Amino acid sequence: MAFPESELVRKTFTFRAMDLPPSVEMTKKSMLRWFALSFGLISGKESRDTVLNVLDGLFYFLISQKQNPSTLDIQAYVFEKYGKKIGEKLLRYHLNKLIVLELISRKSNRYRINNNPHAEPNDLRASFQHWVKQPVNNTMDEVESVLSKLENSYK
Repeated sequence: MAFPESELVRKTFTFRAMDLPPSVEMTKKSMLRWFALSFGLISGKESRDTVLNVLDGLFYFLISQKQNPSTLDIQAYVFEKYGKKIGEKLLRYHLNKLIVLELISRKSNRYRINNNPHAEPNDLRASFQHWVKQPVNNTMDEVESVLSKLENSYK
């Protein structure tokens, strides 16, 4: 039987506290790996790089090309750049992780940055702050409040 509070869960975030040495910021590939690992998109022992190829394709279209790509666009990009075929189901699996976290959204089979309603459109960093950082900080404040009340209840 599930705890009644489990109905209150809105999102689940997985973060890893990681060092960020200057060497990570020297290449796009290294930054993609660091982001995927720290954001919980891959595990620490992950050897497959499909999610990195998907992120590369997604960011290429959203940021470099200022386009909202379809799965076919990302598949073609990954095949052209890496010579790898990614099935649509696997591609959607990786993109859906970002949709669940509300960092991106899908509309009419195209993926777009889920804009921060208080910032300029297509600002990935502002969207991250609104949809991820702010809810995480709010949750940490609530956890701290409950811990304080728990502490008082045991006195």
